[in-house]
Amino acid sequence: MKGIDEFRNKLPDYQGKKIRVFGVIAFVVFVSSLMFQLFLDSLPRIFRSIDVLQIIAPLTPIIGPLIIISIGFAVVRKFWRIRDKYLSNYGIKAYQKAFKFVVIGIPMLFSVIVHSFFSTDLIAAYRIDDTLSHYLGVPISELLLIFPFYILYIRLVLSILLVGLGLFVVNRALSFFGIDYMSLVYIFYPEESTLQDHEIYSILRHPTYHCLLLISIGGIFFRFSIYSVIYFLIFLVGINIHLKYVEEKELIERFGEQYKQYRENVPAFFVKLKDIKKYFKLLFHK
Repeated sequence: MKGIDEFRNKLPDYQGKKIRVFGVIAFVVFVSSLMFQLFLDSLPRIFRSIDVLQIIAPLTPIIGPLIIISIGFAVVRKFWRIRDKYLSNYGIKAYQKAFKFVVIGIPMLFSVIVHSFFSTDLIAAYRIDDTLSHYLGVPISELLLIFPFYILYIRLVLSILLVGLGLFVVNRALSFFGIDYMSLVYIFYPEESTLQDHEIYSILRHPTYHCLLLISIGGIFFRFSIYSVIYFLIFLVGINIHLKYVEEKELIERFGEQYKQYRENVPAFFVKLKDIKKYFKLLFHK
């Protein structure tokens, strides 16, 4: 895999099988974050005797993702903020010491996307008196009393296509940029990183976030509920806040007016219609 040696060199105490500890941490964080959201979804129906939970019942499926995405982006932001301090304190082991923020923050963010594929009554089913929560959680086609069988198939096909495309773009991004770049090694050691001038950047500023948003849109079609649309918007707003105050803020400080001009001309997440052909050509070009 491209960049694997550079990535491993920045984790000197985790050579060989020891590196698996980061995978275990990421998996535990992801599962815990997802279960927390699923639990919040059904909390009012698990504890029906608590009046305040019945009042806020329609909001608990939104509160869970909001909490997780806020913590996730805060942890990822920490990775940027502690760079200079860690480089000063730990030298060549700075990235290794900070990598915990990546393996905690990123899985939390991804759990918000995966959560959108689950029913909000997975743990505790709705009852007839859960009117608003039920309306927000069921497919929009049911609310509109539209039940043609082909609507379900269209939704599933679109969901599969979008998720498949998102995963394919992630795989292509790894081959384009390398595991070291995707693991944010360049944040700590920009002088060692290869300048990324791949042509994909001429049509997208942030191809990695583009992948995640494709998968998130796939969640909208899979569940096709008002909640699923809200989850997508939460993720989209979270990314934009992160870019404005963390990633692109640093890029503007580094490249100045040049990056500002680039930002004006190239979209962040979604390809312009005129660039669709070029987009697919780049993805499938060997």
